[in-house]
Amino acid sequence: MRSALLLITLALPAASEVHTIFPNHHSRNLSAQKEPILRVRSGDRVVTRTWDSGGGDEYGVHHLQHPYVPPEGGNPLFGPFYVEGAEPGDALEVRLDKVRVNRNYGYTTTGIPDSRLKPGDTANSRPAAYEMHAVRPKRDDLIPWDIDLQRLTTSPRLRPAMRSDWKIEIPVRPHIGTMGVAEPGAAREPYSPISTHGGNMDYNDIAEGATLYFPVYHRGAYFYLGDGHALQGDGEGFGAGVETSLNVEFTVRVVKGKNLTGPRLVNATHIASIVNNPAKDSNTDSRLREGNSDMLRWLREECGLTLWESHMLIGSVVEHKIGTYWTTTVTLIPKRYVPARCHQLEDASQ
Repeated sequence: MRSALLLITLALPAASEVHTIFPNHHSRNLSAQKEPILRVRSGDRVVTRTWDSGGGDEYGVHHLQHPYVPPEGGNPLFGPFYVEGAEPGDALEVRLDKVRVNRNYGYTTTGIPDSRLKPGDTANSRPAAYEMHAVRPKRDDLIPWDIDLQRLTTSPRLRPAMRSDWKIEIPVRPHIGTMGVAEPGAAREPYSPISTHGGNMDYNDIAEGATLYFPVYHRGAYFYLGDGHALQGDGEGFGAGVETSLNVEFTVRVVKGKNLTGPRLVNATHIASIVNNPAKDSNTDSRLREGNSDMLRWLREECGLTLWESHMLIGSVVEHKIGTYWTTTVTLIPKRYVPARCHQLEDASQ
């Protein structure tokens, strides 16, 4: 069973449009060589949905072969969305108008892998197995999570022998695990590594109300998204979030001549520079230094602060988050300490 492609376009004032599209196929890399599933203009809104990382949709239908056959990897993504007027050197603004859970279950791995623990801490190694086929065929290392769509909470489906008298119940915080534009040059196979174009960042602030900015490397930008999460802690301790499908609405805008060096994010409380490491090593130091440099540029070029002021802010109020242990770090400044003019990027000519 496969979902049918649905595309509806509605006109909005000022020539903007709303496009509703539910794709029936996916991509695993962020490529500018693929045929766009939709062409949009700056200011248009897109209504769509994502599958979970295993290709499961909101109806529980799996759209990928299971178990995976190498070299399959990465996450199933929807796209590319071709954005008219986007040129290399521009930035693509993506405003996340809606990111909502749309089904009553998700899943994670059975625990934190040893690579995220102190070496030799075998006493705390994650449980080896939950139940064969509990989530996906021929997998026993995945545990279901129940999602209450009325209360918007989620809980791991632990059996009596696996739990104490305390119930784990956590508010959902839906976010998109993978998002970005086509990577520079020809896309790599079978899937694109994370880098300056975005990708599998698994940063839990990529949520409803956030605005992302990506450097554009190809005409049309070629935007992709997928890999829905209902919840995830900083660092992606499981090596996954609570994987699920999502309803998503986003609005695109082309910002001319910005020449960004990597993704940026703005939400209700912070401006944030995202640094991705395609080498997937644990060298957090270099990523933090790169984030500090990009934030200095942001404070000076967009906020209009002096070099002195920019250093004073970073030295006194900077915050750092770990998106994932191996690939993504984030450098943040609270919005209340910077002028409102730098809460949104504008064309370089302005």
